[in-house]
Amino acid sequence: MEKYFKHSIKAIIIKDGKLLTVSVDYGRGRYNKLPGGGHEWGETIQQALIRECKEELNLDITPKRLVLARDYIAKNHKQPYDLDCFHLSELMFECDVDDFSALGNGSEPDSDVQKIQWIDLNKLADSDFYPKAIIPYLQNLDNIKETVVLGDVN
Repeated sequence: MEKYFKHSIKAIIIKDGKLLTVSVDYGRGRYNKLPGGGHEWGETIQQALIRECKEELNLDITPKRLVLARDYIAKNHKQPYDLDCFHLSELMFECDVDDFSALGNGSEPDSDVQKIQWIDLNKLADSDFYPKAIIPYLQNLDNIKETVVLGDVN
């Protein structure tokens, strides 16, 4: 089985106590996640995040600070939908948005059935948001003073 590694950059966008998410279904059930995606060759991390948010959300964002970093090594979590050869590394940035008026599916949504959703931070734990391990950090974002490296969590 060939090893598969993906590096992903994600946006943490909060407005009025709600987190901006994308609801997707990759054939394993619908769930919500942070917007963002793959880092392309020749891009800086910030450029990748700006591009991904424009493509997915039609939003112009400004990355503010790196808040969270995590790995997801599938073989350690025994999920029925991921092969043991899959390894994901994510960097999650708190972002500012000056104008939400253009918010909508961009030119390249994350999937054919992407839906943009706002989830109340207080209800995040009871939602279909993943990864669950980052929810306490998202709910206490203002108290995070330096980047938190979470390791292999889901």
